[in-house]
Amino acid sequence: MNFSYKEKSLIASLGVTLLIFGWYFYGAFSNLTLKSEPPGFVGIIILVVLVAALESIIQGFLALKSKSQLEDERDKLIEKISYRYGYWFLSACIWFLMAQILLDTRFDHLPVLTTPNGMFHLLLLCFVLAEVTNFVAQLYYYRKGI
Repeated sequence: MNFSYKEKSLIASLGVTLLIFGWYFYGAFSNLTLKSEPPGFVGIIILVVLVAALESIIQGFLALKSKSQLEDERDKLIEKISYRYGYWFLSACIWFLMAQILLDTRFDHLPVLTTPNGMFHLLLLCFVLAEVTNFVAQLYYYRKGI
């Protein structure tokens, strides 16, 4: 397949996001316990810096290999639509988590997810999945068209 510079950039961003945060969430959700302390602040900062560093390295290589095209109205429209999908996904996740907090005694589920540590990881997962939704929607509309 012949991908444009913007599509290659989106695929790289999606790959880095899924790789780094997938590794983080695998470790976080496999080690959840009923302890109440949230994860370390430094660990989250290191994670964000790692994602930013890998993104900039990959984007630099992509910029060297192919010329960046100017953005037009189509690019802005695709970006606007995909951010809307990401926003709606994030809103639905937050409403779901709020309902889970309110109704946790009525349902038989893992109590570890209602601890501060578990809730922090679920909220972070919602933010990452909203960003993945944004990337996937942009890739879809670049392939399909508007």
